[in-house]
Amino acid sequence: MALISLRQLLDHAAEHHYGLPAFNVNNMEQIHAIMQAAEQVDSPVILQASAGARKYAGEPFLRMLVHA
Repeated sequence: MALISLRQLLDHAAEHHYGLPAFNVNNMEQIHAIMQAAEQVDSPVILQASAGARKYAGEPFLRMLVHA
């Protein structure tokens, strides 16, 4: 699944009248499950991480999990 900016995703959803699921993630298992389900139904998703998760794991590590 391609990574695009949130602005592009929100604009596309508004133009085509659909909602976007957003999930707070904390580990690779959660990310994998969400991405697998999104691919199965060909649906975009928004992955989020709380301030606490970003502070604990670090943004570079969380970014790496999304790309894995």
